Amino acid sequence: MANEHPQPKTGPNPVLSGLTVGLLLFVLTLCTITLWFVPALSRQANIAGVSGPRWSPPTATPRPTATPTPSPPSLPSPTPETTPADAGSATFKVGDIAINVNDGPVNLRRTPGYLNKSASDRIALVPAGARVEILAGPATADGLTWWRVRWQDFQGWMAENRTSGGPILKLAP
Repeated sequence: MANEHPQPKTGPNPVLSGLTVGLLLFVLTLCTITLWFVPALSRQANIAGVSGPRWSPPTATPRPTATPTPSPPSLPSPTPETTPADAGSATFKVGDIAINVNDGPVNLRRTPGYLNKSASDRIALVPAGARVEILAGPATADGLTWWRVRWQDFQGWMAENRTSGGPILKLAP
């Protein structure tokens, strides 16, 4: 009887079952963290895109085009919704350098105004702290004062202030 071998046990292996359950819990925990916590942290760190106060309605985040869009040789003529502002009380003059003092990036637009515009009106996003050259203006549209500016190789219109009245553009020191 010394040569008798114990019979192998049949059925589920308790170690393998425990590893499987543990792996499933680990995967569920990673999914939960990814779906709930990472987006909140990225918004807090301003990684996910625009955050903070916005002066235009939130829409899909525009991406700067690979090549600059050529700007028209002259300013668009005023329409009923776009009128020249009183240049006597202007904050800037042509040739001034201004800084985007907004908390985040600001839309650079083809035409003054932000209401009822298509996504194609956006040329680029001008990051916070960027310097722009004043090319023309002011013009008034949608209750805001707009300036034609040059940023990098882009030319377009930026609002001087947000709809709340907070500044977007300030004269560079």
